[in-house]
Amino acid sequence: MKNRDIPAVVEIEKLSFKYPKPEAVFREDEHKYLVAKDNDKVVGYIGIEKILDEEHIINMAVDPGYRGQGIGNRLMQHVLNDEDVFFLEVRVSNETAKKVYERYGFKVIDTRKGYYADGEDAYVMRRIPGE
Repeated sequence: MKNRDIPAVVEIEKLSFKYPKPEAVFREDEHKYLVAKDNDKVVGYIGIEKILDEEHIINMAVDPGYRGQGIGNRLMQHVLNDEDVFFLEVRVSNETAKKVYERYGFKVIDTRKGYYADGEDAYVMRRIPGE
């Protein structure tokens, strides 16, 4: 992600989440994000953060007008590898995202009670290479 991509990423964030992250978060973590583009238009993004020997998917969204075209799948394929353990949190109510993650080998390993700002729980999902 480049600085010029941030306004589009923030717009997708607002369209995708009830409690979107503020622009400052994306500016601060610019180096952690990868964007997907259709020509020059940002149509999706994924954020990855390495913590010790684990990779954490910190955020992912696709522009609503581009959903169902495999963009989220391509973003996942681009960041996943067969060496690192990956973790992420997903809303318990977000069955669509959970199914996408399961397709890539993520398994629910725990629940974080009240994880989101509105009090909703999150599933903690993990992907171990070779499983």
